[in-house]
Amino acid sequence: MSLKSAKPNIHPPLRSITARLTLFYTLATLIAVAAFTAVLYWKMTANFDLEHLHFLRAKAQEFFEDYKDGGNQPSALLSEIDKETTGTALRQYEARVLALQSAVLGETPGMSMSLPSPIFPMPVAPSAINRTATRDWYTDGHHYVLVAFNILASGPSGSTYTVQLALDVSRDNALLADYRRGLLIFLLLLLPVLLLAGRFVTKRGLRPLERITRAANVVTPANLADRIPLDPPWPPELEKLVEVFNEMMERLDEGFTRLARFSADLAHELRNPLNNLMGELEVCLTHERSAADYRATLISGLEECRRLATLIENLLFIARAENAEKSVSTERFDTREACEHVLDYHAAYAAERGVRLVCQGGAWLNADPLLFRQALGNLLANAIRYSPPDSEVRVLVRAFAGGGVEIEVRDQGEGIAPEHLPFVFDRFYQADPARVRRGQGTGLGLAIVRSIMELHGGEASLDSRPGEGSVARLRFPGGIAAMMTELSSD
Repeated sequence: MSLKSAKPNIHPPLRSITARLTLFYTLATLIAVAAFTAVLYWKMTANFDLEHLHFLRAKAQEFFEDYKDGGNQPSALLSEIDKETTGTALRQYEARVLALQSAVLGETPGMSMSLPSPIFPMPVAPSAINRTATRDWYTDGHHYVLVAFNILASGPSGSTYTVQLALDVSRDNALLADYRRGLLIFLLLLLPVLLLAGRFVTKRGLRPLERITRAANVVTPANLADRIPLDPPWPPELEKLVEVFNEMMERLDEGFTRLARFSADLAHELRNPLNNLMGELEVCLTHERSAADYRATLISGLEECRRLATLIENLLFIARAENAEKSVSTERFDTREACEHVLDYHAAYAAERGVRLVCQGGAWLNADPLLFRQALGNLLANAIRYSPPDSEVRVLVRAFAGGGVEIEVRDQGEGIAPEHLPFVFDRFYQADPARVRRGQGTGLGLAIVRSIMELHGGEASLDSRPGEGSVARLRFPGGIAAMMTELSSD
């Protein structure tokens, strides 16, 4: 079995916007000019055809008047034809007079050679001459419009004769041919002019894009605070692009700032346990120690290693949450039961600190149970850690309009100053400037809570006032199958 290598999907290179717009502009203008000239040509042709019919009708009426004035004798017709067609090289028309038996009574000299009688259409009345009664005939480089009509005597003694009339329209055709050649030459000369004009107009129209390109080329991590100025005003088509570009720069600036702060905080968080570990080991190695001292040093080092492991696990969790390629696996569960499970897990720690845990309300929720417990556990651990002895931490579960569920964790701790609230969910952020830690926290608890809520499409928030405690909220979006009980006190 042979393996066939898949051909790469190679797309042909696209032309530049300038080239495409120039081409479209040139084609559109050429099509418009060609359509306009085609209409003019059609109008000229129609006018020529109309003038030919007017001439044939007028000449038929003139022959009828000559015949009547000549006493209904064909000699009057022959005399008029001879006078107008003999002795001139440029004959406007040629004519022939026939009797009823198709006998030729007279004709323009030489007419029988180029325009024999059988090629003419059937005769009609002079008033009935129209385009359908005529015939086009080409011979010896000439174009004729042929028509035949009957001339009836006005009296009882007169006879009826047929006149075959051939109008030479070669000069009109030559004029139209010159017009067509002129149009063709005009369009050929217009093409390079349109290309140059289109390129000039396109380059001038795309000049604002060049400004955006220059602004993007100078962007570096050192000048992310710069923005594209809104003055002078931008074209309406590019105004939104400039706004989006500035918003992107703002997000990049914020992201780089957070990354720099995160790097500094991470270095600080890693430095402390490593310094502690190295210091204890160095002190232990300076002199001979007892087995108890070595054991105490190892235990202390193990605690620092556990702290580092916890820090790394939390960072990995946040990284996976921020780069998740698919949604979390959710299931429907009893929120009240899950909250009580988390409270039972932290009951010993709360009792050690003299804090009472209370749970109220309930609802059914569609979410990931493990992530839900982790988010609630982080909030509950913070609330217990910062609550004074003989205080209460209350977990409140309730449904809100639209089918969502909200979890509140209330404590009676010292609270947080307003200037720190916008940053409490950032990684490693500490409201205490001296970074004084209580317990073994890594400064990532609330950041993990925010990541879990973003995975569920919800949001986490924190309200706090100094001296009045804090209220942390987890707000899960709608989609709840059913609601349980209303709030009730334990």
